[in-house]
Amino acid sequence: MQFQLNGQLVDLTADDVRRRLAGVNPSTTYRHTVVVDGTAYPVKQAFAVATGISRHDFTSHRAREILSRLGFELIGDVHSRQTGELTTARTMDPVPRAASLEPPDPRAWPWEGEVQRVFVDWLTAHGWVVTSSADTATKAHGVDVVAQHGDRALGAEVKGWPSKGYADPRRAAETKKTRPTTQAGHWYSQALMKAIMLLDSHPDHESLVVLPDYPRYRDLARRTQRGRGAAGVHVVFVTETGTAESDTWAG
Repeated sequence: MQFQLNGQLVDLTADDVRRRLAGVNPSTTYRHTVVVDGTAYPVKQAFAVATGISRHDFTSHRAREILSRLGFELIGDVHSRQTGELTTARTMDPVPRAASLEPPDPRAWPWEGEVQRVFVDWLTAHGWVVTSSADTATKAHGVDVVAQHGDRALGAEVKGWPSKGYADPRRAAETKKTRPTTQAGHWYSQALMKAIMLLDSHPDHESLVVLPDYPRYRDLARRTQRGRGAAGVHVVFVTETGTAESDTWAG
């Protein structure tokens, strides 16, 4: 099968996974594992070995999704991107309880990089050619996503949803003083400003603000609808299940 990962097209088959994991010893079993030829591997280890991609460049959610689509058995909580339903696979026994606790993935949904990845996948599926996709993990400067479809071109500023805690491991035990809904307002303002600036730097591009579908962002988009319309800035809401929706822009 083919899939997009960080803007790159990757080819991977079930036979590729089996062949590349043959003889590889699994590392400590975590909460989310995949069974390949009778051996249980942490999903990130299996996906990294099978693809040659650094485990820092993808999320465990993305790895589970792709390995599931290739037909492998997953152990633990598995979220179906096709149905949006949460199902629980069988629990592997024995797995030491301490080893089964995997810390939350800071790069999972609704992290900005994952929102961007979902939107890039959606664009690709709808015939767009993504010519530029910024590296969110390194906070790369410039337009987050640039894409073309025939004689159309777009530039998109992407934001995630603020977390309650800090990404810095040294402050993991702290809770942010700013509430996520308040911080989301700041992020929305920043995205809107960059989208307006895009209209000057790339006047022939459709200017988008891409956001995870949260009520707070919906409210902000509604309250700025007339101004955005006058400027020509469109808001697109994406979901973890891979859908994209906008009341003013059609992809």
